[in-house]
Amino acid sequence: MKDTKEKISRLPAAAWSVPGPGPKPAAAQELIAELADLDPLIHERTRLLILTTLSASVEGAQYFPDLKDTLRLTDGNLMAHLRTLEHAGLVGLIKKGAGRGSTTAVQLTAQGQRSFRAYLDRIEALLKAARGTSERVR
Repeated sequence: MKDTKEKISRLPAAAWSVPGPGPKPAAAQELIAELADLDPLIHERTRLLILTTLSASVEGAQYFPDLKDTLRLTDGNLMAHLRTLEHAGLVGLIKKGAGRGSTTAVQLTAQGQRSFRAYLDRIEALLKAARGTSERVR
């Protein structure tokens, strides 16, 4: 039986282009530059979820098992992110008791609240700029 498959010629990667409306307006370039300024400590997906959950908490704190279940994380994964946030001063861990009967509560610190609010303000500004750019492009 003869092989009837045709050889497919591929363009080199350098020749690939993404179709678009042309050069980006200056506002879009500024938006891209602003995007690079997002705090990577907060912008990481899991840490952003942790901070969002803590910020939305009515009690102002979450117990470790509740936070773990809400975010569907393993003990180790959650703890690693909490250590990173604690080291940066964004969250506080409050341990009560010892051994098997201990509980750990997690809460945003004052610095964490300020940093998270600043992050949200920057995201809001980016969204407004993006919406303004897309309106001008239409």
